[in-house]
Amino acid sequence: MSPEQISSEGLHNVSIQFIPPAVERGHDVMIYCNYNLDGAPMLSVKWYRGSHEFYRYSPGMIPRTQTFPFNGLNVDLSVSNATQVFLRDVGFKLSGNLSCEVTTDGPSFKTATVSKEIVVVELPKSKPLIVTDKDKYDPGDTLIANCTSPASKPAASLTFSLNNMQIDSQETIKDSISYFLQSSRLTVALKLDQSHFKDGRKLLLQCTAIINILYNQTSELLLPIKSTEPVPEKVTSPSLGWQVTSSINCSTMIAASVLLWNVFR
Repeated sequence: MSPEQISSEGLHNVSIQFIPPAVERGHDVMIYCNYNLDGAPMLSVKWYRGSHEFYRYSPGMIPRTQTFPFNGLNVDLSVSNATQVFLRDVGFKLSGNLSCEVTTDGPSFKTATVSKEIVVVELPKSKPLIVTDKDKYDPGDTLIANCTSPASKPAASLTFSLNNMQIDSQETIKDSISYFLQSSRLTVALKLDQSHFKDGRKLLLQCTAIINILYNQTSELLLPIKSTEPVPEKVTSPSLGWQVTSSINCSTMIAASVLLWNVFR
């Protein structure tokens, strides 16, 4: 049986649940302690962050609910009871081990304690940024690209994809921005061959940043092929020896012919 779900004689199926399972800093979270007393009277339900008790429900006491100061943890008693505690405007200090301790009253006085880790995150303020060493590529070139995700907690995991196929790259580098926050960056160097260009005239480079289940953002960059740049087609007149490009329209060519006829008439 997992540490998140415990059974005891007269006290069954004690478990913890967080909604949402991971919470963004400054947001709210509801934490649940589920249990089955199997007819036994309740003495108390206590919540701990680490070893520090921050909430207690005792049906035989007045008032039934009590809170104990913990920096960065704000309990809303109006929506907290024997099975749930509502925490508002959570901070990073909540991250860690939360425990629920359920105790039945006499004559059995059974106690069951379950624990579960909660994660408080700070999401990036924008999508990841892609920078390449060139703006156009040909087969045989080496594509060098860097992807950077803004500061967050924890740092985002980064992956590169080319034409929707993931690229093997170096390990994501994490740079400390402040005591809590880190940015992420990832570099890739890929030798391009003809197979990378088979689906069209452009390369689709993507970088995806992921944090837990709360954040998944992808940035894209379209990179054209250098060798596909249009080259003007040239048409040569055999008698007059002058050249015009195929981009010149018909009216321009007619006007030029009339001018030459007037010169040589």
